[in-house]
Amino acid sequence: MTLAAPAGTAEWVRHALATHWGEAWGEARLSPLTVGGEAPLTHTAGLWRVAAAAGDHVFKAQLNSEAVRPGRFHPLKDRILAHCARQGVPVLPVVPAADGRPAVRHDGVLCEMSPLCPGAKASGGREQAAAIVATGLDLRAALDGLPSAVADELAAVHLPLMVAEEHWPAALDDAEHRLLPKAEQKAGDPWYRAAARVLRELAASAPLLKGAAFPAEAAAPPAVVHGDLHVHHFLLAERGTPRVLAVLDFDNLHVADRLLDLAWTADTAVLACGADTGAARDVLAGFVGSGRRRGLLRPGDEERLMPVLMAHSLPVIVDIAKDILDRGILTPQWLAYFELLSPARRLAVHGLLTGPAAR
Repeated sequence: MTLAAPAGTAEWVRHALATHWGEAWGEARLSPLTVGGEAPLTHTAGLWRVAAAAGDHVFKAQLNSEAVRPGRFHPLKDRILAHCARQGVPVLPVVPAADGRPAVRHDGVLCEMSPLCPGAKASGGREQAAAIVATGLDLRAALDGLPSAVADELAAVHLPLMVAEEHWPAALDDAEHRLLPKAEQKAGDPWYRAAARVLRELAASAPLLKGAAFPAEAAAPPAVVHGDLHVHHFLLAERGTPRVLAVLDFDNLHVADRLLDLAWTADTAVLACGADTGAARDVLAGFVGSGRRRGLLRPGDEERLMPVLMAHSLPVIVDIAKDILDRGILTPQWLAYFELLSPARRLAVHGLLTGPAAR
């Protein structure tokens, strides 16, 4: 999970805009994109704010070639976004290039553009968490309503692998028996301490993955999933009643267990609650109740949510630990990802979803 070096300067972005979207776009004022004053959490893309006469937009350059999807993915993503928008999900449309394509290559780098949505990631609170739940459920309902042919089409589109070992049992074995002992050898090194902490969390959560709560035979038929509904991908209104203004980054659309998106939603809502365990419990109760009423969650699904999510993200955590311990790739983003993918939090979420108070 190596960090790609920046592939485009402001001048490069300006040339890409002028070449593919027109001279007026190339004359727009550019600045690195921030969300609520913070740089977006990404290790694969370069994001620029484009202040044009047509309004502010976001230009995205996929800097890591390993993360690029095949060309046929982008028209399909555009169709899925349009479907979600028709169902009332707040998604940002792609601004087509001058020739109508939703994404183009400039000097071999994949580029696309969308309108800029003013907003920020959740800063903590029951109402923000509830807004994330409502939008996450709306998105899952919209994706469930896609024609089956769309899932068939998407299943044939390659999803790039961003980790060296994608099989979670093998990654967990490496984490427990090689990486954790290696990390604990240098307790005085802050990077090794951070890796050791998250690897210990993985080891503590291993029984949940290995046990009866994660039976392979219970897997639902594959469906179209967003696949990456973390807290940075929900933009919330900065003032007034908390509401989600936009769900971001559909580049990881793929076909998998539909519970993955619901698990992300539950985990992200708890993260948005901060340290307020009471709020987290109440928001999860609302999530389960609304999910069942809408037919999005069946009885017993709540027991599978965190195992599905943890199996999905465990290889990513292990690969970042390898970047630190084996490859010597050190970037502050890894610490943010450890917090985002925290196995300890997800174990706690599982307890809130399945404990006596949840029944």
